[in-house]
Amino acid sequence: MSLIQRIDALLPQTQCGKCGHAGCRPYAEGLAAGEAINKCPPGGDETIAALANLLKVQVIALDTERGNAPPQVAFIREAECIGCTKCIQACPVDAIVGAAKLMHTVIASECTGCDLCLAPCPVDCIDLLPLPDKIVPIVGGLAHTAEQLDARAKRRDHARHRHEQRNARLQREEARRQAERMARSQRAASNPTASGDASDPIKAAIERVKAQKAAHNDAALKQAKIAAAMSRAQLNKARSAFGAAPNEAQHAQLNLLEKAAKDAQQHLDALQAGADHARA
Repeated sequence: MSLIQRIDALLPQTQCGKCGHAGCRPYAEGLAAGEAINKCPPGGDETIAALANLLKVQVIALDTERGNAPPQVAFIREAECIGCTKCIQACPVDAIVGAAKLMHTVIASECTGCDLCLAPCPVDCIDLLPLPDKIVPIVGGLAHTAEQLDARAKRRDHARHRHEQRNARLQREEARRQAERMARSQRAASNPTASGDASDPIKAAIERVKAQKAAHNDAALKQAKIAAAMSRAQLNKARSAFGAAPNEAQHAQLNLLEKAAKDAQQHLDALQAGADHARA
């Protein structure tokens, strides 16, 4: 194993980014180049000691300004999920399953507790819960016996493998998108009349305006869908919190939320009708 691989093997593989890097492997590369060994909250004192022993440097205190990383797992309140896929895109180990406009859920046994899915969620429907007893902790300081250390090492290796698989998939998808863009460009170059070439500049300009308008309408429709979903989620959350007998102030707040949800849905319906008419 190279030095970078040996360092990476000591890191917790949460891929949380609290060290300031995009994942554990980039931090391992930084450590091999002389970076400080105290930037990994999930590894804690245990990882600092292991890195100090490997790199033959002095043990230093954990940089607490980088936050903490207890053993935890993400949980999606599925009734409030709007199916935006933002958490799926953020998860570094593909531990969230679902599809656009459909409910998402977390595979608890694959979640590293990195908390990267929290910030992108537009309706704040993700919680971080204590790690269930049946799941092996991936963070440092909780494995003491040889059996526990071996179980954690296997889980870290598994998490590393899932992260590498995700990165490879993203690279394949990007390569495919680039190939498709190049193919479209080549088709347009080989058939300039069909693409609105300079042979008909007025038609080309009209087509460009139509394309820009369509893109703008699609973006507006997407935002309206998110806004309507968020309004419904906020209303449902308030109803659940206030119970069957809200007081006067809560009732007034519910009225405001109901109006906001109604207005957002009406705006969405109007945009959707316009889009349907344009396609027809």
